[in-house]
Amino acid sequence: MNKPRKSLSLTEAKIQASILLKSLRGSAAAKAAKRFQRLPEFVDISIEEILQKDIKRKHALLVIAIENGFNSWIDLKIQVNFIVGGYLNSWFANYTEAKSHLLSAGGFLLPYKNQFFICNSNYIKQIGFEPDDPDWKIIGFNWVEPVDQAAWQRLYKKWTQATGGRHE
Repeated sequence: MNKPRKSLSLTEAKIQASILLKSLRGSAAAKAAKRFQRLPEFVDISIEEILQKDIKRKHALLVIAIENGFNSWIDLKIQVNFIVGGYLNSWFANYTEAKSHLLSAGGFLLPYKNQFFICNSNYIKQIGFEPDDPDWKIIGFNWVEPVDQAAWQRLYKKWTQATGGRHE
């Protein structure tokens, strides 16, 4: 029987990136370099050429994000904390369906990897947001395509402060 996969935390993702970066200098360097070929800037170069490059932490963070199904490190950093167990949320494979559901049924639209979900105010509170914050209304309760970018930035800043900076 397969063990259930433990959900990824931001700290764990950073640790994995550090290990990957250090692996480039060890006995498993070729195996580590192959993982970097997932990145657009390294996709067309050989493992030997990758080993000669000045690989930065940002590259390793992006590899970890991509390997976990995210489009970017920023997406992983923000979205990894959106998933909390015990809630029944409405999930959608595409944004258009999610937005349509949001407009007809209400709730809060959030992304996760390449999917989208609508949750209620209890869920929003559980992940560290204040559901009654007026900025939610200003952004149209839509984290993915906020109506007002300044309001979205205020929400994000308040969220990082309320959760002790876990999302920075």
